[in-house]
Amino acid sequence: MFKPSYHLTTEAILLISEISEQVGILETLTEKEEKVPEENVDPFLEDNLLSAHEKMTDGLSDGTGRYRTDDPRIQLHMSMLFDWLKYTDEHPLIRSCIFHYEIIAIHPFLEGNERLGLYWQVLLLAQWRPVFAGLSLESVVIERQQEYRRVLAYHGETAKTSHFIEFILHCLLDIIVREVKNKVENKVKNKSRGKTKENTSENALNEGNEAQLSKSEQRVVKLLTADPRITIGNLSQRLQLSEAGINKVLAQLRKKGIIERVGANKNGSWKVNI
Repeated sequence: MFKPSYHLTTEAILLISEISEQVGILETLTEKEEKVPEENVDPFLEDNLLSAHEKMTDGLSDGTGRYRTDDPRIQLHMSMLFDWLKYTDEHPLIRSCIFHYEIIAIHPFLEGNERLGLYWQVLLLAQWRPVFAGLSLESVVIERQQEYRRVLAYHGETAKTSHFIEFILHCLLDIIVREVKNKVENKVKNKSRGKTKENTSENALNEGNEAQLSKSEQRVVKLLTADPRITIGNLSQRLQLSEAGINKVLAQLRKKGIIERVGANKNGSWKVNI
């Protein structure tokens, strides 16, 4: 069976863990009533790739919706790639990165290969975790176009694939972190407005009390809202403050009634009263 040439670096493995953690947070922040955009496309069927290419190029190219005919190996390579995609037990993040890379490497269409690779990777990821369906990988790659080209210029297939995997994983992490940040900020703003309308004076972070919080306190509240089980060590690392400093901020927030500890210190969680 066909197996792409690649090597998973330590950095890639760490990125998988970090992305998975952030995706979990994003799913928690995504309201049940929010509808995730649905794509009625099965990314494991080769015919769907051809149909997607036809729609993407709007039928303007002579080769739209069809593989190149100048290389008789393309049909076989693509068939083998889809077989690998269906049966590999590789992590969905890595599987999608490799498929994306192979679309570029095989170059099955006269044009539109990179764009199709980006689109297909998101489809594959959405099969794993639906929150990916509403995210734009293409926009982040466009922001980093120069680095994208540099990675594709690496010599040696294994080295090139490994660097490509790392690059795309960094892009995915960036997207997820941005989305988490946006949802946390919106959640804080919406709850703050609601408390102001109810004239609830005991809770901070509403329009009347928000100015009383320091920047450090506001940043801690956002992180606790996103991940109630976050540790002192993680807070210290993310905010670039000492653990003693974090404990001081937490004590101030507890005194103001903005946060409280639920459960034991070791296995408990934080409750944000906003």
